[in-house]
Amino acid sequence: MFMEHYLSLYQNNPLFKGVPAEELLPLLECLKAKKRVCPKGSVIFAKGETARHLGIVLAGRVNTVYDDILGGRSIIGSMNPGQLFCEAFACTINRSLPVSVVAQVESTVLLIDIDLILHSCAATCKQHQQLNENLIHLLAEKYVSINQKLIHLSGRTTRRKLLSYLSEQMRFSGGRPFSIPFNQQELADYLFIDRSGLSTEWNKLKKEGILLSENGRYLLRITPCAGYDCTD
Repeated sequence: MFMEHYLSLYQNNPLFKGVPAEELLPLLECLKAKKRVCPKGSVIFAKGETARHLGIVLAGRVNTVYDDILGGRSIIGSMNPGQLFCEAFACTINRSLPVSVVAQVESTVLLIDIDLILHSCAATCKQHQQLNENLIHLLAEKYVSINQKLIHLSGRTTRRKLLSYLSEQMRFSGGRPFSIPFNQQELADYLFIDRSGLSTEWNKLKKEGILLSENGRYLLRITPCAGYDCTD
């Protein structure tokens, strides 16, 4: 039943691009896809586990997080409904997870054994070749996304990192007011900066009229990292 409930999400998922709508449910059955409901804060996959599954967020939001030996936590990535997780780790030779996957809020995910994607089944489903091609494109996009995050982290100051991230979110929204998937602590973890330092710079940007906010949505009034603000 859950397969039919999320059919439109599967149809819009880039992993299934080119797969006819009538072939989606039989394909998911062939892949032995399994649904899992994850309470808020629960660990979907733990650091050190062998990554055998590719995941798709059906509802909620999940984070990939890194916990260091001193108790610090960094958010490596955040996935919303329709987005994939662990696809890159599951495709490596080692497959050992260097991060944990945690439900940021109560979430529902779909898990697919990566070997059932990489290797054709006994029935040699004609959609397997399309899945492999789509997966390659997704891995390339993941690489680009990681490099974009490195650009944020390369900022020499908290202000530059924050402006870099916010400008990217505004670009994604087409210049319109945008929302972000993190609270301030989570954003600090994502940008690898101290929460108090981020809060200070956030308030400065609002006081200077650079960052406008209303009802949980934001707008930048300058082109970030194009002027003196990036050197502060």
